[in-house]
Amino acid sequence: MQSIAQRFHAARREARPLPEFPGSLPETLAGAYAIQEEAIGLWPDEVRGWKVAAIHPDLRERFLAARLSGPVFSRGVHLLAPGETGEVAVIRDGFIAVETEIGVVIGSDITPRPGPWAMGDLLAHVASVHVAMEIAGSPLPTINDIGPMAVISDFGNNTAIALGAEIEGWRDGALQTLRTQTLIGGALVGVGAAFGPNGGPFDACLFLVNHLATRGRGLRKGDVISAGATTGVHSIKIGQMAEAVCVGTPPLAVRIGERKPHF
Repeated sequence: MQSIAQRFHAARREARPLPEFPGSLPETLAGAYAIQEEAIGLWPDEVRGWKVAAIHPDLRERFLAARLSGPVFSRGVHLLAPGETGEVAVIRDGFIAVETEIGVVIGSDITPRPGPWAMGDLLAHVASVHVAMEIAGSPLPTINDIGPMAVISDFGNNTAIALGAEIEGWRDGALQTLRTQTLIGGALVGVGAAFGPNGGPFDACLFLVNHLATRGRGLRKGDVISAGATTGVHSIKIGQMAEAVCVGTPPLAVRIGERKPHF
């Protein structure tokens, strides 16, 4: 019998939706991350970033965690200039959504170490901060309904990260009051802020660095961190265009296409 990671891998490569979780749902976060590690090893691309997402408050006591993470591969990192529209392909009839996020680019290598990182240590490794969009996607359309174990198992429910213009003044506290928006087809579908009940983007990055260290992983210069949805998770259809807005920064636009099988 194929492993869960192999089944997700095959579905992504074949651009084929899954009718249900492909196996027995892991019972612990450690089990889910073990599946994720196996899946990373199977995927024919290198990790060049990570997405961070919040775990629903009702589930945090059960899992003893407030956030989760998933890998972003090099071909899934889209660097867009102002005015440029990105193109991201997703699996038809799978899970498809967009999220306005804050993107953080790492400026120097961060190697795993036994002791926890502090915020001051981390900030010294940050090169820039940008308006960003996560294009969430999985062969499993019910992945978010099933919950964190399913999300972690399949790359954190990530297809791609788009990175746009740098946010001015991020070193001087601009993120504290930064407002964000998400538009789909030109219509406003969500508003929010860079900081929320779970903290801000650097809190998400700090979680990630310490979490990755427990897996023997670090970050490399140029890696991108997508630090969590700021306006919510918004369903989108193939053919539509989404815009991520950090007020005062040029917007970031991505059009959603249909993924084809690739072997």
